[in-house]
Amino acid sequence: MVKARCMKRIIAVILSFGLIFSFTIGLDAAAPPNSSAYQKSGRSMLPPVISLLEDTNLYPVPDESVEPWAALTPQDVSTVEADVDHPYLEGDTQGKIWIKIKTTWLGDLWVHLEREKVGILKPADTYLALLWDARLYSEPVRSAMTEAVLSPQTVHANAVFESPFAMYSSSYRIETSWLGDRWIVANPHYLQVEVLNSELDLPTETLYMDEYDTANRLQRSSDARFIPAQKVFAMEKTDNGVYHVRGQNGSTFWVNPQFAQPVGVKKIDETIELTKNTEQHLFPTMPFPIFGLISPQKVNAFEQWDDPQGNRWYRIHSWSGEMWIQP
Repeated sequence: MVKARCMKRIIAVILSFGLIFSFTIGLDAAAPPNSSAYQKSGRSMLPPVISLLEDTNLYPVPDESVEPWAALTPQDVSTVEADVDHPYLEGDTQGKIWIKIKTTWLGDLWVHLEREKVGILKPADTYLALLWDARLYSEPVRSAMTEAVLSPQTVHANAVFESPFAMYSSSYRIETSWLGDRWIVANPHYLQVEVLNSELDLPTETLYMDEYDTANRLQRSSDARFIPAQKVFAMEKTDNGVYHVRGQNGSTFWVNPQFAQPVGVKKIDETIELTKNTEQHLFPTMPFPIFGLISPQKVNAFEQWDDPQGNRWYRIHSWSGEMWIQP
């Protein structure tokens, strides 16, 4: 009996020691948040390469009271680590941050950069459709704002500055006819577009959109406006297939050929019996917008259309207007 109790105590001590040893090893293995090992673990947003936007002093330690060893002209440099008080660089978009970079002749040294200036400058060849008035900047940072403002228009961008501290969006360097190159900074109100300047055929009645996303914001079917079948002049096209066009009367607006009545509609006069709650679609070619459900009942259809998958759609008169249903 005594021997059994002794064995239990020995086992308990061994287990306790094992837990303590395991816990200690775990603590030793965890790198401090601002250490190089922690940065390399992938939890930091520090880019592997950053672009120095101006002449930048190089320091042997992260301390501006120390005499800088040298300075670098604007160029791309490889980063080593960041001196931060927390593991995530995105915690603060203001102030400055110390970053250790690689140099070819002095080894690894520190630079002290405004957080907004931490990023990579890349060439670009894209067009931006400015949806609202846009303030222009002399550099890709908010502190470099100028008095110049561009009205909504399409501009060409020849560079982009991508930063983990960017507010709303990346900054784009655009070309202007009177100020030369300027920057669009912290401005989410633009679309990347493809310039077309060609004719676009709208073969059926199509949704008229004041803004590029009008279809997403329709609350009532009565808010929808349509234009009859016609040819329009397409100025630009977004990645989502939305066109910025000029109509025959000279007005400019947006259209999406998917938000239109389908080609090949057949006129009918047929009673359809609905056996379940059925969605009412403004267009059978798109999953939205949808305006309510029709409960099981008999309805009169005046048009029908078969989609490419062989599904038959019917157009009816309802309290929501002329809607498409699929029984």
